[in-house]
Amino acid sequence: MKTTIAVYSTAITLLVSIFHANAGIVAGPISSPENGHDYYLLTPDSWTASEAEAENLGGTLAIITNSAEQKWVYSEFGGYGGNNRILWIGLRRQYPGGPFAWVNGDPTNYSNWCPGQPDNSGGVEDCVVMWSPNDPRTAETWNDERNSEQNYGVAEVMREQSLTESERSLIGTWYEGGRIDRPCYFAGTTNALFAIGYYGRSARIIYASASHIFAASWHTRGEISQDKVLWSDGTWWSRKASNYTSGEVSQSEIEIR
Repeated sequence: MKTTIAVYSTAITLLVSIFHANAGIVAGPISSPENGHDYYLLTPDSWTASEAEAENLGGTLAIITNSAEQKWVYSEFGGYGGNNRILWIGLRRQYPGGPFAWVNGDPTNYSNWCPGQPDNSGGVEDCVVMWSPNDPRTAETWNDERNSEQNYGVAEVMREQSLTESERSLIGTWYEGGRIDRPCYFAGTTNALFAIGYYGRSARIIYASASHIFAASWHTRGEISQDKVLWSDGTWWSRKASNYTSGEVSQSEIEIR
C-alpha cells in the first residue's frame, strides 16, 4: 500500500508541475459568457504545439459547438489587440486525408467552413483554423491548413472545480487488459484527475460525462462500462485482474478492492 501511495504522490506532483507550465500565453484567461469556460490566446506555433500548450493549461484548443461560441471566439480573438490573427481551433483529421474530429471526442454537429473548404490542398492539410478579419469574404470561416503553419492558438479550459463523485470513484488501481502484471492507475488531486498507464505515460483527464472520459495528451476517449474503461485506441482497463495465467496466483485468489 505504501508503494502505491508513493506512486500516486510522485505522479501527481509531476503531472501538476507539467500542467501548470508556461504555455506561451498572449492573453487570458478570458471568460466566455456563452459557456463559462476560460480562454487563452496563445503565441504563434504549429497546431500540434498549440494543442500541447492548451493541454498544459488543462484544456484543449477551442471546441466550437454552435454559432454563439463561434461568434464569441472570433470577436474576442480574431482581431485581438488590433491585429488580424488566424486562429487554430481543436478540429483536425483523425488521420491524413481522413474525416475531421474534435480533439475531445465531441460530435462534429456544427461547422463554419469557407465555401470550397476543406480542400486538403497538396494532401497535407489536416488541421483547422478560423480565418482572420483581413478579408471580409472569408473572415470568421474555417479552413484546413498544414500542421506546420505558425498560427495563434485559442485554448479553452473549463474552470477548475472539485472532482465529482463519479470522477472520485475512478481513483485507484486498474489493470491493462485485465492483467495483474500490468497495473495502471487513476489518481486525483482536489480538482484534477489523471490516468497513469502501465508503461508510465500519463495524461490529465478532461471529464465528459458519467459514461465517458477524455485523456487529453493521449487524444484518447474512454467509455466507462461497469468496472471497465474501453479506450478508443483499442486498449482497455479493468478494476479486477481476470486473465493472469502464469499459474502463480489462481483466479479465486485474486480480489482487487
